[in-house]
Amino acid sequence: MFDFSKVVDRHGTWCTQWDYVADRFGTADLLPFTISDMDFATAPCIIEALNQRLMHGVFGYSRWKNDEFLAAIAHWFSTQHYTAIDTQTVVYGPSVIYMVSELIRQWSETGEGVVIHTPAYDAFYKAIEGNQRTVIPVALEKQADDWFCDMGKLEAVLAKPECKIMLLCSPQNPTGKVWTCDELEIMADLCERHGVRLFPMKSIWIWSGASSRIFPGVMWRGETGRC
Repeated sequence: MFDFSKVVDRHGTWCTQWDYVADRFGTADLLPFTISDMDFATAPCIIEALNQRLMHGVFGYSRWKNDEFLAAIAHWFSTQHYTAIDTQTVVYGPSVIYMVSELIRQWSETGEGVVIHTPAYDAFYKAIEGNQRTVIPVALEKQADDWFCDMGKLEAVLAKPECKIMLLCSPQNPTGKVWTCDELEIMADLCERHGVRLFPMKSIWIWSGASSRIFPGVMWRGETGRC
């Protein structure tokens, strides 16, 4: 059993979470709850695999698109999301936001709109506005202990001709809202109806405690790849 209770001091390791608090917020006397980073030590089996590679001693140009790498991705989708993927369609990117920016540039033109649920992950604003696109916010509504999207308001926004993309974060960041299967289906239907590209993001799904079964069914529809 891996020990998740071990405390690891990351100060002095060029760690964004702890070493750059003052750089980001103007004062160092803060606890950095805003960043999606963990202080758990890496599992021994992963460290062992990295050490084996390090012992080779040569770190020249390598290709990411190899059978072992692609097989590992396919295995993850199969065991964690109960979904079979075509490994030849896998595209590598160095980070989530990098790929968000690439798709924003690919699927829209300067000045066009990108829909996000608000409150929203701050990096979404940077990715959208940094690429000279327009943020189109759809505010979530708090009801008791959950958050909800007014689907009528969402459709009104998606129907606008300047609206080209919707970024869908599930669970939603920062509210932690886990979308139901019905909600996902409705949003996918609305995007398809109005010709809006839907970009679903699941980067924090594994920490939500929610079932991974409900999402793949609305990720891709038909041959257009819109949802």
